[in-house]
Amino acid sequence: MRWLMQFVWRERRAAFAALISGFIGGAAQALQPYLAGTIVDTFGTVAAGGANAEAARSSLPGEIALFLLIAAVVVIAFFGQRYYSGVVSYGVTYTMRGLLFDNLLTLEQAFFQRNATGDLLSRMHLDIDAIWRMLTMTFVRGGSALFSLGLTFILLGTINLPLTLIVFVVLTISTAFQARAGLAITPIFEESQAQAGLLAGFVQDIFSGILAIKAFAREQGTGARFAEQNRAYRRKWLAFKRRNEPVGLLPNAIAELTAGIVVVAGGVLALQGQLSLGDFARFLISLNLISTVLLQLGMIYQRWQQGRGALARLTLLLQPAQIRSETAEPERTGTESHGEFHGEIAFEGIGVRMGDRWALRDVSLRIPAGSVVGFVGATGSGKTLLLSLIARILDPNEGRVLFDGVDVRQLPLEDLRAAIAYVPQATFLFSRPLHENVRMGRGSIADEELDRAIHIARMSNDLEQLPLGLETLVGEKGVMLSGGQKQRVAIARALIRDPAVLVLDDALSSVDTQTAADILHDLRGVLRQRTSLIVAHRLATVKDADFIVVMDDGHIVEQGTHADLIARGGMYAQMAAREAMAEREDVDAAASALEAGD
Repeated sequence: MRWLMQFVWRERRAAFAALISGFIGGAAQALQPYLAGTIVDTFGTVAAGGANAEAARSSLPGEIALFLLIAAVVVIAFFGQRYYSGVVSYGVTYTMRGLLFDNLLTLEQAFFQRNATGDLLSRMHLDIDAIWRMLTMTFVRGGSALFSLGLTFILLGTINLPLTLIVFVVLTISTAFQARAGLAITPIFEESQAQAGLLAGFVQDIFSGILAIKAFAREQGTGARFAEQNRAYRRKWLAFKRRNEPVGLLPNAIAELTAGIVVVAGGVLALQGQLSLGDFARFLISLNLISTVLLQLGMIYQRWQQGRGALARLTLLLQPAQIRSETAEPERTGTESHGEFHGEIAFEGIGVRMGDRWALRDVSLRIPAGSVVGFVGATGSGKTLLLSLIARILDPNEGRVLFDGVDVRQLPLEDLRAAIAYVPQATFLFSRPLHENVRMGRGSIADEELDRAIHIARMSNDLEQLPLGLETLVGEKGVMLSGGQKQRVAIARALIRDPAVLVLDDALSSVDTQTAADILHDLRGVLRQRTSLIVAHRLATVKDADFIVVMDDGHIVEQGTHADLIARGGMYAQMAAREAMAEREDVDAAASALEAGD
């Protein structure tokens, strides 16, 4: 809660105004029963007649006017309290939500691999909403409730101290019991919020994979799994409500019981002449006020317990130090200034340990600026892992990576990554028009540059097939496009950045061989002094590269041009032979199918 206060402090003016308004409203509200009792006594004096009747009759209009004035003050003060409490609660949650989103953008891939998207959305919405409800209730009711309660007891004490002490003791015991019971509710609320995150994650996964679900006719089974998750959420939420509601209503129940005590005891005192009719009215009206105030305090306490549970889920995402220790993000301490990047890459004695084994070991390689280099090898041989070291997705356990002769750990992380464009095999497209996916938020890019990048990526060949051309809405995750089209959009997106290093991580796997060859041919003319690193499973994709690196089990086993590697008869030549044999088998199978059709 102390940590939360730093956000409230930013809205301190509105918070102070809300509290002052609450104090004024609470004080005025506490005076109303006292003035009401005075008016009752005055009416009694007038009705009884006698020497004081005339004086009482003349003071009655002033007392009524004062009562109405106090009522007006209550309305105005509570309006100010509600208005400024909204400024505080919305201001705090606005800042929190922005900080949370900004932090999420800085987190590394490992964080998102460990945390479901739906759970993150739940934290962004449900948990921040719990903070908003807590702050709203606190500043709307907190100041006025406490001040009104305290002043009410003081005024009642001046009327009849023993009866006031009875009321105070009973309510203090009930409040203490409520506080202890509330502590047991927080873990149950956290469980319900966690289940809400699981449910949101399940729904997000289902809608993301809706095509696969329909293709395999799994609608019924998916619906059953959702119903199970939904029942679990309902079960946890009802378990929370069954414990939370009695605790919240306890002060009101105790206040009603106390009212019964006051009616009996106060009635006896009134009959004995120890309590005037006006004083009796003051007690009864004050008890109604106390009942309302205690109900408000109970709601505030509930909101604070829920807010504590929400904060427990939010602080991990909001505190940068915790985030980075959890995600093992590389230190952003590089400070060496660097001019224009040219794209010369060098790996010196690289070793990367994954668990109890070395995923890369003793890897040394120099890549001149402007080179087109292919990386081939079996799945898991370390190709992608090696190239991820350039942008410091992780740092090696041994050796170092040089970018234009400078250790990448000495370069500012933002500058380093800005010089590298990475195109993965699995391309993500936003549900926006095609040209916006290529621009990637860079609205200043000229149309000529956009058209050039689309032409190099050979996406221009398919624009006529799209209903609105570049204005076509590609759908969520690019569902309107084929796999090859999505990969070419991603390549155009990378080219428009004019990077020093372009990494194509099997990004041409869904593109036909001829189109891939055309793309690579044009890359040479466009990038000139820029470097292209291409991970491929099809050797035909990289056969025209300046040189090819062959990896196996975390080591570089061969490197050279396509012709040189074929002539050596090593691992690359064997891979080429298997690929050629597979192509011949595909051709033979196609020919057989045609003959069978005839």
